[in-house]
Amino acid sequence: MDITRTLNFLNELSKNNNKVWFDDNRKEYEAVKADFHAFVRELIEGCSKFDSRLIGIDVKDCTYRINRDIRFSKDKSPYKTHFGAYICPGGKKSGYSGYYFHLQADIDDYLEGSLLATGNYYYEPKILDSIRSEIYDRPLDFKNALEAAKGFSLDDTDKLKQVPKGYNPNFEYGDYLKHKAYSMYMPMDKKFLMSENLAEKVIAKFKTTYQFNEILNRSIQYAMEEE
Repeated sequence: MDITRTLNFLNELSKNNNKVWFDDNRKEYEAVKADFHAFVRELIEGCSKFDSRLIGIDVKDCTYRINRDIRFSKDKSPYKTHFGAYICPGGKKSGYSGYYFHLQADIDDYLEGSLLATGNYYYEPKILDSIRSEIYDRPLDFKNALEAAKGFSLDDTDKLKQVPKGYNPNFEYGDYLKHKAYSMYMPMDKKFLMSENLAEKVIAKFKTTYQFNEILNRSIQYAMEEE
């Protein structure tokens, strides 16, 4: 992917977020979109080699429309100024945990910047309980998974103050059970983004999070099969 060209487009869009400018620059959008989709295809193929749950998914299952849903938003800007791909079993709407690549304009405040992430930010109560039960039964597996994910940090922005009801409040690894979202992230600075063979480097980083992702997806699958 031509990162410079893609970021230039996103930066210009962030300064001119209106339909007239977008229509005038639609050919450029289609070009960077096609380039990004080719990059995502590389990520899918690479990640499928270490995570067999991803076999069979396509780019369209993982990517998003650039149009924003502005129906209930005070911000009426019509377009997103970032590109994202959520590579997970069954596609982005399946409910499973996956690998997320996020590239955003310099002044976009959607997230803290371009980043890689593994996991998810929302789980239904039955799935959340299944994840917590898995961690409770095999805490060292979860601990090892966190330690294996080199460069990633567990997102702790949304946590309970106490160990959830139903679990031993004195559990040695009780802090792991307090999360309401299970996701880890790694910021991508310009040096990383501009490096050669970016897709290979991203795939290698995601591979270190496989154990973490598999714990989540095993728990999710178990909860779904109980329905």
